[in-house]
Amino acid sequence: MNDYHLHTKLCKHATGEMYEYIESAIEKGIKEICFTDHIPLPDEFDLKHRMRLKDMDVYLNWIESCKKKYKEISILTGIEADYIEGYEDYLESFISQYPFDLVIMAVHFVKQWPKGQWVFSYNLPDKSITQIYNDYFEAVLKGINTGFFDIVGHLDLIKESNFSILKTNSNNIDKIVNKIFDRGMSVEVNTSGLHKHINEIYPSFDILKKIIKKGIPILFSSDSHSPEHVGFKFNEVMKYLSDFNGVKLATYKKRHLTLHTLTQEYI
Repeated sequence: MNDYHLHTKLCKHATGEMYEYIESAIEKGIKEICFTDHIPLPDEFDLKHRMRLKDMDVYLNWIESCKKKYKEISILTGIEADYIEGYEDYLESFISQYPFDLVIMAVHFVKQWPKGQWVFSYNLPDKSITQIYNDYFEAVLKGINTGFFDIVGHLDLIKESNFSILKTNSNNIDKIVNKIFDRGMSVEVNTSGLHKHINEIYPSFDILKKIIKKGIPILFSSDSHSPEHVGFKFNEVMKYLSDFNGVKLATYKKRHLTLHTLTQEYI
């Protein structure tokens, strides 16, 4: 069992020390983790939710120090990289400069929305929920098409409890699933929604079924912003997935994907 999405206090909205995340993982029997803090963006964009560029050396040094101290667990180096249209050159350059084991793509902002309106707190009275979902998923699709990323993070982050994505925007999902497959990417099963108001994993189980049926590999992530959430409800979600046929689990090292079959040993 691995947890491939952990944050640090360098992003300014996570708590706890790096060693606390590691020790929480060890206590829960997790064999491999990856720190994936929020990427610095140009012009200090959204600075209150991410690292500064000057923090990168600190971040990498912390991880290397922990690798030396904690031999009983595999610790990987990653980044959660926002895709925002117009930042492609920056993203490509940034990602190529660092020795990441994996790069998670996230969409938190949509270019055509007014500045500051991100997917957690948008106010777009002139748009229907279908249009809002479409804007978000079109941005996700553009990010996938860049080829810069390994993993699609919290794929349906935009969702609202009373508006089923597959009822309103199934075509968007079908296009994204097909493009993920074509690009050889994987999708994270992000359990952070289970302790938020949405009370559901990202992506939802109905979308996850499409992903698995397509043969796309998945991996587990807690998206932890505090040590106690490492591995959050992984066992429960694993047991649910045991009813699915042909589940492929992804692991990464130096951005190389290795596939594993979900068997009883994981459950």
